[in-house]
This record gives sequence, structure tokens and C-alpha cells, in this order.
Amino acid sequence: MKIVFIGSRDIHLLGGIENYMYNLSTRLVRMGHEAVVYCESDHNATENVEGVKVIYMKGPRSNLLCKPVVGLKATLRTVFREKGVSLIHYNAWPASLWSWIATIAGIPSLMMGHGHEWQRSKYSPRQQKILKVMERYTAHSNRHLLMCSDAQTRYFAEHYKVEAYTMPTAVDLPAAEPASQSDILQRYGLENGKYFLYMGRLVQDKNPDKLIRGFKAASHQGYRLVIAGSNDAMPQYVSFLHDLAAGEEDIVFTGAVYGADKEALLRGAYMFCLPSTIEGLSIVLLEAMSYRLPVLASDIEANREVLEKDKALWVRPENVMDIKDSVERAIASPSLLESFREYNYRKVADRYTWDRVTQRYVGYVSKIAKF
Repeated sequence: MKIVFIGSRDIHLLGGIENYMYNLSTRLVRMGHEAVVYCESDHNATENVEGVKVIYMKGPRSNLLCKPVVGLKATLRTVFREKGVSLIHYNAWPASLWSWIATIAGIPSLMMGHGHEWQRSKYSPRQQKILKVMERYTAHSNRHLLMCSDAQTRYFAEHYKVEAYTMPTAVDLPAAEPASQSDILQRYGLENGKYFLYMGRLVQDKNPDKLIRGFKAASHQGYRLVIAGSNDAMPQYVSFLHDLAAGEEDIVFTGAVYGADKEALLRGAYMFCLPSTIEGLSIVLLEAMSYRLPVLASDIEANREVLEKDKALWVRPENVMDIKDSVERAIASPSLLESFREYNYRKVADRYTWDRVTQRYVGYVSKIAKF
């Protein structure tokens, strides 16, 4: 099969969709399939990433318009320039507005939901209303729907009366020993097992500001908080986070981390923190669980899908005092956290590895793809 993916940003970035596209597309290539990934960008270029053809397409700077415009350009290029396409896989609703073009051209397509775009704080209230209308339209205009979590599958069934299929995000289980060495703990003066870890994009939906406030308010007794992430599109919010942590030596910003640095931070953390208001199914949460990390998580449906009720420390979304109390409880109860570790690892190993998910994906798309 030749599968074209549309609706990503730079495939090398940290974001959830990019992670999903990188892992799924590269595994498809290893299985003997062909994959093309279109990415929205500030320039036009093409590169080969582990056998995957990655095409960067320049789009407008508008948060609202970029995905639809790049989606249109990528769809037209696929229809007129790519030969032998079996399926177009659209990521999120804005890119899939143009699936009707693929249908006219005789190319099957599907839309995959990674969360509700209209809920994201980077959009204005007016833009959110427009995106919700787009979501409703694409829910009915796309014949085949995939969702990365059961929560989203249920949402589409309840709100739009359409059938979707869950294709979860996934991770690779870590090796017993790191593949390569990193000195990131030394660089930032971190002690193994003595820091709480936030890892992901620095966006308001994920509430790193609430985490910082809660950690500062807690009696953290020599433990530190590591904020590993970046957001070039929202420098004001990143600056706000730095200002919020100013004067607190126990809060460390590393910027976005990859490869050996990322692995070292996951291996060395005491606890992983995911205080989001909005999630699809968080890849970095699964990664943390695969490293046997206990989790402090917001009590939202997407997180409850993966974490068991009694196997995490839960906080109400955007509640600073809950975060404070959970940080203090985590420090005071290491034996409680120890009971979470093996359970979290086993949950991921049994259900959320890329080998399992890729096999499920191939089984699903083989029924609808063009051969």
C-alpha cells in the first residue's frame, strides 16, 4: 500500500501528531509499504526520513487558516502528482475539509481525530466556534473515522451519531539500558530520582503554569521540577512561564528534548506530571508509564482511559491547590508510588506498543484502501 498522511507539522517536532506520524509511517515502510507525510511549514522542501517521503508545504501564519490551506495544497498535489496512492490519511478536522476531492479522484480517505481543535486556547472564541462547525461538517463528510482514544470515539457517536474506530497512540518500550549516554542531569544539576517531570509543548491547555504555581506552593523538600518543552509559536506564553518561576531555583527549564536527553530525563524522574485540561491520548504519558514512572494527572476522560483510578495521583484540571497537595503527598509516600510503577509499565506493554498498533492499523486500512 501507498499511504499519504496530511495534517502534520514538522515530523521532527515533539508534538503528539508528529510523534504519531513518525512512528506509524516509518513502521509501515519497514513492513514493505510506502508512506508520504505532508507537513505544514514556513518553507517548501522534501526530505527522506527512514524511507518516508516528507514534504514540507508553506502555509499562512494564521492558526485558523494554516491547516486548511496546507490540507488543500497537499490534497491537490497528491491527486495530480502522486502515483498509485492507496489511501489518504487526514489528521484532524481542518485538513480533512478536502477529502471530497480525494473521493472525486477515486482515492479512499480517512480522518483521524487527535483531540478537539476547537477546545484549544491558542484560538480566539470566534475561531473556536468556526472550528467546531468544521468538526461537525467533517464528522459527516468523511466516511471513515479513526480516533486516538475511546473518549473521542464515544464523543463522535453521542454528538454526531457517526461510527468511529479507536486507533490509540503508542510507544516503544525502553531498553533495559540507554542506547546512548546523556549528561543532561549534570548540565542542569539534577539528581536521579529527585525531580518531578513535565514534558511536552508549552501551551496553556496543558497547564504548565498551574503546575509551576502548585509546585512553588508545595513543601517540596529538595525535590525539583523540570519543565522540558518549548513553543516557538507562542513566545509570550513561554516568557510568562519563565517569569512565573523566577527566583525559584528548584524549577528548571530545559527546552525541548530529544533522543538521549529525553530518555535520560524519563529514566531519572521521580514522577511524571500531566495536568492538562485537554488531551487526546497523550503519547508522552504512555512513554512515562513505559519507563515505570508514577503519574500525577488531571482528572479528565482521556487520562482516565489509560490510568487506573487507584494507580495515579489525580488533580482537578487547573486546580493549583490539588497540584500542591499531590506533590506533597508524592514526596511523603514513596511506597505508594512504588505500587504504581510495574502496573503502569504492564498496561503499556499489553496495549500501547507501536508494533501492536501498526498491525491494527494495517488491518483496518486494508479493508478500505485502493489496491
